[in-house]
Amino acid sequence: MKKLGIIGGMGPMATIYFMRKIIDMTDAATDQEHIEIAVEHCPGIPDRTAYILDHTKENPLPAIIRAGNVLADAGAQKIAIPCVTAHYFHDECCRQIRIPVYNGVEETAGYLHRRGLDRVGVMATTGTVRSGLFKKALREKGMEAVYPDEKMQGYVMDIIYDDIKAGRRVDEGKFEAVASALKKDGAQVIILGCTELSVAVDQYHPDAPCIDVLDVLSRCCVRDFARLKGEYEELIR
Repeated sequence: MKKLGIIGGMGPMATIYFMRKIIDMTDAATDQEHIEIAVEHCPGIPDRTAYILDHTKENPLPAIIRAGNVLADAGAQKIAIPCVTAHYFHDECCRQIRIPVYNGVEETAGYLHRRGLDRVGVMATTGTVRSGLFKKALREKGMEAVYPDEKMQGYVMDIIYDDIKAGRRVDEGKFEAVASALKKDGAQVIILGCTELSVAVDQYHPDAPCIDVLDVLSRCCVRDFARLKGEYEELIR
């Protein structure tokens, strides 16, 4: 049986949520039809946003590379990283990890391009925003990225760090304020570009149309390693 590798712990709840998505999306009638998964759960990996914003902070890349090669040694054929900010290191991961690594950012841009969208809102960590990951991926597909202003970006970081990572319920008022501002700025759909935001919208259902990078990444894994349930062809909710 083929084996999927997951570099987890960034953060811990998002990793569990990602695995649940994979199971939910898999068209399986028995245990044996589900995907074999090897997980390196590494919550000690240094904070990705802290490093992206200040390169004097500890670099998380060596720990990510070590985890990836542990998974390769464990027999994994391909790796998923359920941390969008860690995609900042994707090119270097591909060079130093011995097996392929999914790129959830590029896969999400491709999905939206195929649906004919041209202006896309992005909710993500400040590290991801500053890195330009989504801006570049969307631009290459002929789409424009729309970001929150400074105040709204502060709300996004509050949701990620003060709510979800801290084990608290998401502040729905802050989430809706950001989503409303992005819609007013012309966003046709909003990318949930942080795995903590994936957990947030599992707690409640926002009014704005959203696409979750974890949904896209999960669907890629299921299509490659098992059978996808038909209801997951459409991911915008």
